[in-house]
Amino acid sequence: MKNSIIVVFALFSYCTSSDDKPILPVAAESVSNESKPKPCADLDLLNTKVRDGTIERAEALPALRELVPKLRDYYHSAGGSDYGKQSWVFPLEGYGPSAIGGTNGSGYLASRYDYFDGNKHIGHPAHDIFIYDSDQNNIDDRSNDYVNVLSMTEGVVIATSEDWDSTSTLRGGKYIWIYTPSDSSFFYYAHNDQIFVKPCDIVQPGRPIGYVGRTGLNAYKKRSPTHLHFMQLKLGEDYYPRPVNSYKLLIMSYENGKRQ
Repeated sequence: MKNSIIVVFALFSYCTSSDDKPILPVAAESVSNESKPKPCADLDLLNTKVRDGTIERAEALPALRELVPKLRDYYHSAGGSDYGKQSWVFPLEGYGPSAIGGTNGSGYLASRYDYFDGNKHIGHPAHDIFIYDSDQNNIDDRSNDYVNVLSMTEGVVIATSEDWDSTSTLRGGKYIWIYTPSDSSFFYYAHNDQIFVKPCDIVQPGRPIGYVGRTGLNAYKKRSPTHLHFMQLKLGEDYYPRPVNSYKLLIMSYENGKRQ
């Protein structure tokens, strides 16, 4: 009996703090749920390996095929909703199609681009959207303020990079990847000055995700006007991310804003 009293007293002492307030145990289930790996975090890691060339295509593609369905499930389980394209917005606040480089989208040059070539890819399967920044300080000459990069679509953030500096050879600089289940696409926003989101964040069309900037190997150089590098990769039935020309989507998204 005496031993039993000692054990009970010891347990009571263990579960109380110095001010005699009981320390409630954390439910085991909540700990395990919190520690479960999220597909968006896994894809961020996979994307970094692809970018840096530390994973072979033969290993990366099956990993991507496994993660994409999980991403779709995660997006909806985390409260994400599918929006129609009529809700998509132009990705640079205060700008429109006239800011897109080239003539009628001629800046888009897919060439032999391949996502799995990472930072060594070729081609320019994207549209550069330029801001008025004559002194190249990332500040808009008209508003005297930074320009918000907006998520064109809804989706889940699957990869970001914020550690770029002028000595880096990373071509995208501070970038953001967003997966949009309703369109089965990855959207890429590069050369940002600042990033407001992180992997696994759920975003809606029009959400500010960063400031347009000049980060990246070539975008940092004086010869390059300040711009957003915007790219769409469509996932086919085989989940291979292939570039598509998003020029018409950019025009449509701008028209959506005019109708609102």
